[in-house]
Amino acid sequence: MRAADFVKIAKALADPTRLRMLEGIRAAGKQTCTEVCACFKLSQPTISHHIKMLEASGVIHAKKSGAFHVLSVNEPLLRNFARHAAGEVAKSPSRTKFPANAAHSSHPTQSQPTKESRSRTR
Repeated sequence: MRAADFVKIAKALADPTRLRMLEGIRAAGKQTCTEVCACFKLSQPTISHHIKMLEASGVIHAKKSGAFHVLSVNEPLLRNFARHAAGEVAKSPSRTKFPANAAHSSHPTQSQPTKESRSRTR
């Protein structure tokens, strides 16, 4: 999984509403957009926006069936995402490995003085 794909999925799932939508679709196996709308007290355009974000990240598929869009979860992608999140990156050379120190900034953070330390210096 490429780093950009990982970040796109993480951002999509960082929103609590989208995460709940994904969980609902996953639990049902498949849901139409109308069924998703019935589960949330949000406007249809807002739900549409969230569905588009999930679809753009690849975690759900939307298949047109007559007048409806049927949503389903991309389970293989979610499993791959979970493996990467857990640090279980595939050994295949065609896959991007995330450096172990990627979470650390190259710039040291300056600690801010606390209220207690400021009062001691006065």
